Amino acid sequence: MWTIGGLSIQNSALVGALIVDFIIQWGGWAISAPLQTDKLYDALGSTTFIALAIGTLTYAKYYYARQILATVLVVIWAARLGSFLLFRVLKTGRDSRFDEAKQQPLKFWVFWTLQAVWVWVTLLPVMILSGCANNPSIWPSDVIGVILWVAGFAMECAADFQKYGYKQNPANKGRFVNVGVWKYARYPNYGGEILQWWGLWLLSIAVLSGAYWICIISPLFLMGLLLFVSGVPLQEKQAKERWGDEEAYQAYRRSTFLLFPLPKFWRKERKQLSQENHS
Repeated sequence: MWTIGGLSIQNSALVGALIVDFIIQWGGWAISAPLQTDKLYDALGSTTFIALAIGTLTYAKYYYARQILATVLVVIWAARLGSFLLFRVLKTGRDSRFDEAKQQPLKFWVFWTLQAVWVWVTLLPVMILSGCANNPSIWPSDVIGVILWVAGFAMECAADFQKYGYKQNPANKGRFVNVGVWKYARYPNYGGEILQWWGLWLLSIAVLSGAYWICIISPLFLMGLLLFVSGVPLQEKQAKERWGDEEAYQAYRRSTFLLFPLPKFWRKERKQLSQENHS
């Protein structure tokens, strides 16, 4: 029996999924680097999520409601996000995250490799769930997990479409988005993403035992990636370069929470700013 710290990987899809994942991402890099294009990046990332989620479910053949639901939620999330990001990059012609990296093959390779790690680690709870023969009855964690996923999905959808619509208005050119959910959170799309993957982890815990609890790394890794590596830091750098000297943007940063819409704090800060302006 081949194990790592008690985690059995013999006859499982975890290693196969990892191999397929890296083949897809490095293949995408091999095509994209010579062309200096970023148009395949998000599309292949989302496609890999779908391929691995469906692949591990069909490989294990444990078609219980919990396993099927988790897989369906992953497919919905990946299809929606991937299609939106692909449409956006085709519409705008570029992804500003890769303006520098796509001209440097090795640096671009790091981004593609990081995406491979992101896909496999983030999907780990769902892949473990799909390969588990246990089928316990509904747990409270299942209900909470689904609620978190739905809330996160709604938040992310609203954030993406509101931001896109805002930027399509010529009157808003060069301005930071502060409408809809963006009025109450600076990165609600990332907040929604985090909620969805904590929800999927909660949906998986009814079947977890022993070393399989290691899959808690999934939502923690995602949070670390978004908050400290490729999400918020890149966006904050761009925002400070564009609007760092604007008083309105500074007030927005001071009065708005990072990830989740919390109107009460925003209104309190607005009232304070209004009083200062009239004093």
